[in-house]
Amino acid sequence: MYITKKSERSFFIETDGKSIETPFFVPAVSSMKANWNISEYVDLIKRIGYNSFLVSAYDVFEHKDREALMKHLSRNIDKQIFFLDNGNFEAYWYKDKAWTLNKFKKILDDSYPDFSFSFDIFWKKDKSFARHIKETITSIAKTAGMQKSGTTIALIHSESETFPDIVRKIVNSVNPEIVAIPERELGSSIFEKAQTIKNIRLELDKTKQNVPIHVLGAGNPISILMYTLCGADIYDALDWSNVFVNPNSGQFLNFSQKDLVECECEACKLKKYSLRVPGYVSQSAILS
Repeated sequence: MYITKKSERSFFIETDGKSIETPFFVPAVSSMKANWNISEYVDLIKRIGYNSFLVSAYDVFEHKDREALMKHLSRNIDKQIFFLDNGNFEAYWYKDKAWTLNKFKKILDDSYPDFSFSFDIFWKKDKSFARHIKETITSIAKTAGMQKSGTTIALIHSESETFPDIVRKIVNSVNPEIVAIPERELGSSIFEKAQTIKNIRLELDKTKQNVPIHVLGAGNPISILMYTLCGADIYDALDWSNVFVNPNSGQFLNFSQKDLVECECEACKLKKYSLRVPGYVSQSAILS
């Protein structure tokens, strides 16, 4: 993988002949908030000409036909950038305490993602600062060792106050290509989250390394704008599959309100798609 700065606040990232320029949004797919199945969402992303998607290792592992899904996800690997989440998001909401690093490894063994997020080491108040950093570094290294192809994104958890210092120390220790931070842990308000991102960027700049920041769960265009100005670079979220974004204001609308706004994006120009609500029409009708 190759990362270079195009400008003071923009990265060019190339991997296996595919490339993105930041700021960049990755449409995430999850069974947690889905009206269609995973393959249908990935097909839609491909149909509109978008060059990336994110799926969960948990959803792949639990799929009734795992092998067929893996083949489907790999079908356009030469054109689309494949982000693989470690699955802990779905495991948490499904209350599945049996989801482990070893199960995640089974998916990594059979898949070829361009990017994979390291297995979560969650922040706990009763754990020492040094121990949390050590365990996070170990998890990043284990994920990288299991990943047969692509790049491991260092997923880091913390409280907002300690995030900048933890990120800098981890980057200095393992030199990750990209770091990922959950939006929900960055603060209570949009201003607190933006300030935390700015503080993390300032600490990263001290390392003299070109390290993009991936913000997990950030899909609101207004938030993305603020975070980008403060130093973040890549984003993913499920919002795109559940709401319509007003291109004039960046505000979210219900899909049923789409006709109130004139939009000429590729998704809205798809035959029938602009007239239907996802989940209430079959894939064949949408993609016809």
